[in-house]
Amino acid sequence: MADGAPELVPELVPDLMILGDSHAVALQVGCVAHGIVPAVLSFSGNLWHHGHVALHRRTGIHVRGRAWHARVTDLGRALGRANVLSAEVPVLACFGFHLGRIVPAFGYNGHQSDPALFLADPESGFASSALVRAYAEAMRAGQLRLLAQLSRRVPTLAVVPPAIYPAGNYPAFVAAIKERIRALGVPLVDPSAELFPGAAMLPQALRSDDGVHGNAAYGQAAIGMMIERGLIRRRTGAEPRA
Repeated sequence: MADGAPELVPELVPDLMILGDSHAVALQVGCVAHGIVPAVLSFSGNLWHHGHVALHRRTGIHVRGRAWHARVTDLGRALGRANVLSAEVPVLACFGFHLGRIVPAFGYNGHQSDPALFLADPESGFASSALVRAYAEAMRAGQLRLLAQLSRRVPTLAVVPPAIYPAGNYPAFVAAIKERIRALGVPLVDPSAELFPGAAMLPQALRSDDGVHGNAAYGQAAIGMMIERGLIRRRTGAEPRA
């Protein structure tokens, strides 16, 4: 086995896989805190945005770029098989949104989807919900297609990123992408909405230092909620960490 490659430890056979971007970190921490063993594949949002992540017949997942794809092959070694996907291992899919790559561009010329914010700014131009939906679907067609294909291969639960941004284009795009995922028939959970119904944004106490991700406490709360709802399962006999 190559130097530095993880060894297969039967006791650490994963209960689920987390597949996505940087939002995978909080979910991973939350899984560990609740006694769930996750396999994790996380890649830069730029790779997802540009369509550089795809399904692959032999390895399950393929990522453009040798260094990035090494994460896939390293995980395969740890699992003792070439294909990192398995019908017995459900996937938490935290990809398909990557809002920072599309929302700023959408609003560059002052397009505003929130009616109140549009009326308050005479320099803005109104963007209808139909325009937001069309733009989101056009920009995320490949990622949504991948999510649908993944859900036909393995049990998949799409996880919405935490609500970080105030009213305006960001929430509108989240709503549009959520609508499209549901239309594809892929199960979806929105931890922020479940944990804080009626709140527009994630509390500061649950945000990471960079302000745009959930922290460990958020991850633990999100995974705990999924366990309580029966969306994911803890290993038999496993106990959450104190």
